[in-house]
Amino acid sequence: ASPAGFAFLNSLGFDEVCAWNHGLACETANLLCAQWRTERGVPDANIGTMATVPAPERFGGEPDDAARLRDALLFEHHIEVHVFAAWKRVWVRVSAQVYNDRSDMERLGDAVERC
Repeated sequence: ASPAGFAFLNSLGFDEVCAWNHGLACETANLLCAQWRTERGVPDANIGTMATVPAPERFGGEPDDAARLRDALLFEHHIEVHVFAAWKRVWVRVSAQVYNDRSDMERLGDAVERC
C-alpha cells in the first residue's frame, strides 16, 4: 500500500499537499479558538499539519474530563479526534489532511459546543 500511497501523494504534488495541510491546520486553530473563546497560544510558524487548541474551560482539566469529551465526540457525533488533559486543561488536537476541509473542522467546533 505504501508505494501506491506515495504515488498518489506525488500525483497531487507533495509541496501542494504540505501547503494545504498547513493552511487548514492554521485556519482550524483560529476557527476553533474563536468559536470556543480560547487562546491559540502558538504562531503559524509553530504549526505543521496538526494544531492543538484548548477546549472551553467548562470541560475541566483532568484525564477523565478529556476522556468524557473524546467519547462524546466519537459516540454521539461520530468524530474521532485526539483529546487530552495537560496543564489543568482539556485540549483538542486536529490533524489536517488532504481529505479534510473547513466544513469538517466547523463540524468539530459545533459538536464540542453541543457536548
